[in-house]
Amino acid sequence: MESLNPAFKYRGPSGYGEPAQFQRGREKAPVKRIQRRIPVKFKHIFLFFFLLCGSFYTVMKIYLFLITGDHFEVKRTRIVCRREFVRQDIQALLDASKLGNLLLLDISRLQDRLETHRWIKEARLRKIFPSSLEVEIQEREPAALLGIGGRFILIDQEGVLLESLVSREGVNLPLLIDSSQFHERYQQKLALAWECLASLTPGEAAGLDALDLSRTGSISVLFPDHSTRLVLGGDHFAENLRYYLSSREGLERLAGPLEYVDLSFQDRVYFKPLPALAEAFHPTPIQEVK
Repeated sequence: MESLNPAFKYRGPSGYGEPAQFQRGREKAPVKRIQRRIPVKFKHIFLFFFLLCGSFYTVMKIYLFLITGDHFEVKRTRIVCRREFVRQDIQALLDASKLGNLLLLDISRLQDRLETHRWIKEARLRKIFPSSLEVEIQEREPAALLGIGGRFILIDQEGVLLESLVSREGVNLPLLIDSSQFHERYQQKLALAWECLASLTPGEAAGLDALDLSRTGSISVLFPDHSTRLVLGGDHFAENLRYYLSSREGLERLAGPLEYVDLSFQDRVYFKPLPALAEAFHPTPIQEVK
C-alpha cells in the first residue's frame, strides 16, 4: 500500500492540528483600576471653609447693596382706572404706605389693602424694574339703588354698598325697597330682584318706579304714574307684567282705581279697589266691560 500512495501518512488523532485550550471567562475579565486616595489635610478643610464663608459674605454684600441702595426704590406709580376719585384714593393710599424698595415690596398684601376700597372689585399689581409699580383697577359698576330711611344707596351686582345719595335725580337705576330695611335675607332678595330685571326689556324696566322686596320670595312693583301696587310673585315676572299692562284699563273700568293687583297665583287674579273711591265709584256694567 505504501508504494501505491507514498504521500499519505497516518497522523493519528492529532492530524487535524494542535488541541485548543479553553479558558472560561477569559475574554470578559474585568479590568480593575487602581484608585489613588488623596489624604485630606487640615489645610484642605481650612481652604473649603474659607471659600464657603467668602461666598456667603459676597452674597450678603450684594443683597445689602440691592435693598439699601436707592437703585430699586419705588419712584413712579402708574394707576389705570376710569374714575378720577378712585385714582386719587389709590394714590393717597400708596403715598401713605411708603412702598420703599421694589424688591422687598409685598404686592399680595398691598393688593388686599387696595381691594378693601368699596369701589374696587379687583386690583392687579405689577413690578416694573428698576423703580416703577403699575396698578390696574377693575371698578365696581352701580346696578341699583336701595331706598333706606329716606336715603338712596348705590349698590353693585354683588350688593356692595358704594355711595349714599340724598336724591334719585339724574340716576337711571332701579330702586329696591324693603319694609325690613334689608336687614333680613339681603342676598336672597337681591338675587330675586336681578332675576326679575333680567327677564324684562329695558323699556319695561324703565317704566317701573320701584321693586318692593318686603314679601319673602315675591316681588311687587310700583309705577310712577299711578298708585296701583302690582304683585308679580316669585316667577314669570315679564309674563305677569305684560298681562297686567294689557288688562289694566279693563280692570279699572270694572272696579275703578285699584290699590293692588295680585298675579302671584296661577290662573287667578286678585285685585282691590282704592278704599276711598270704592263707595263713590259706579262700576261699568259687566256687558260693557266684556
